[in-house]
Amino acid sequence: MKKVLILYGTRYGTTRDTSEKICDFLMKKEIEVSLMDIAEEQENQIPTLNEFEGVLIGTGIKITMWTKKIKKFTKKHLKELEKRNFKFGFFVCCGTASKKEKINEAKASYIDKKMGKIGLTYDIADAFGAIYDFSETSLLSNMTKKMIKSGLIKEEGWECVEDKLYDLRDLGQIQKYAEDFAALL
Repeated sequence: MKKVLILYGTRYGTTRDTSEKICDFLMKKEIEVSLMDIAEEQENQIPTLNEFEGVLIGTGIKITMWTKKIKKFTKKHLKELEKRNFKFGFFVCCGTASKKEKINEAKASYIDKKMGKIGLTYDIADAFGAIYDFSETSLLSNMTKKMIKSGLIKEEGWECVEDKLYDLRDLGQIQKYAEDFAALL
């Protein structure tokens, strides 16, 4: 049985949920998956990447930035990620990719440009939309909620309702990404 590691960094939960969906799709393909939130793991608890046939790394984007721990991890493991004997995929979850016509822009800005700066390449990459949670239990700060709401109203003409969850991801796109990665293995 093929083994895949999904290592992700999330701020508000979208990347966690997306990673779980990818995990589910891969397990349906009879692939063994280890799913790890980098914020919850000690560095020495993360397995050696070469133990896997595939490694996926995902991060949320906030103000054009990857999560700090994913950025640090990719830089620290750059040689292992470049001289690999496994398939490597990368993905981001961000508001920009919530619009189909902006997915390529998000990939170029948040994956290709940033990976080019650190000298990292991938076998497969994609950018997925965001989940915006405006409930009182949301992890978003009130300032972030205001900024997102004003952006959605201005750009999309949406009426943002308190206590509503806006899932702007394309689940078919996530499934295709997982299936394409499984095919690479």
